[in-house]
Amino acid sequence: MYLTNEQFDTVMREYEKKRMRADNERFRRHEEVLTRIPAMRDLDAEVASIASSSASLIRDGGSAPGEYRDRLADIRLRRRALLIEAGYPEDYLENVYDCPDCRDTGFIGDEKCHCFKQREINLLYEQSHLSNLARNIDFTMLREEYYEDDPDALAQFQCARDASRSFADRFPDTDKNLLFFGNVGTGKTTLTVCIAEELIRKGFTVLYFSAITLFELLADAQFSRKNNTAPEHLTEDLFRCDLLVIDDLGSELNNTFIEEQLFLLLNERAIRNKRMLISTNAGMEDLRRLYGDRVFSRILSGFSIYRLSGKDIRFLQATE
Repeated sequence: MYLTNEQFDTVMREYEKKRMRADNERFRRHEEVLTRIPAMRDLDAEVASIASSSASLIRDGGSAPGEYRDRLADIRLRRRALLIEAGYPEDYLENVYDCPDCRDTGFIGDEKCHCFKQREINLLYEQSHLSNLARNIDFTMLREEYYEDDPDALAQFQCARDASRSFADRFPDTDKNLLFFGNVGTGKTTLTVCIAEELIRKGFTVLYFSAITLFELLADAQFSRKNNTAPEHLTEDLFRCDLLVIDDLGSELNNTFIEEQLFLLLNERAIRNKRMLISTNAGMEDLRRLYGDRVFSRILSGFSIYRLSGKDIRFLQATE
């Protein structure tokens, strides 16, 4: 997975704030303990004296004798005893980190900590535009019972589901893109979300747009002076993400600009060997009519195409 430099810097600033918060809390607790346990001041003075003596020896080319380490160990034991006697946990004066494993640095040695990897995944979810759709959907939640009274629809669903699983399992080493088409509510969006969710959890970058939103963003970036999004920045994100999902293609108000932008996306991602996933309620001839032979040819040659039919699953789920 990758983060942009800006995203990486943002995450590292978050870790810096966490460490500062832990340091501030430790300082507050230390002041509290000094007020309640005056003997702690004597132990602090001993530690300061040992540290000063050690620094002098090291500065003169020597090394701190073992007795200094023994004295510091004894002070730690006395400190813990005082804390426990006063009713505090023995580690009350230690930093309290959000992630004790990496001590809020994000790294364990040269490797990213599990907390950093989870933050990356969260950022990828935010970037993917999946936030308005159900989270934590996976292939185990797909149900064949909605299609059981229609053998043809069931066979189509099983074929599309198996292709989706294979696509997610083999990604990015897949031969073609995927396109789902068919009636409203037959499971196309659910399959695309399952794929997108699994790939994000694996650390791939996914951008998920409804067709209406995608082409509105491209038009705003291209033509609106009020929009601060540089068109080259937006299109580069669309070109380089591991998977680009366009949901409900054909629902937008079609025009020449949209045809050109769709062709550009198809062509550029093919050149970069990047995968796409498209769902649409339109039939194949409708796609040819809406976007022209040039776009349609790219779809036929670059996509594995699966039809879904049957009853409106959304309606059935709403009436359960």
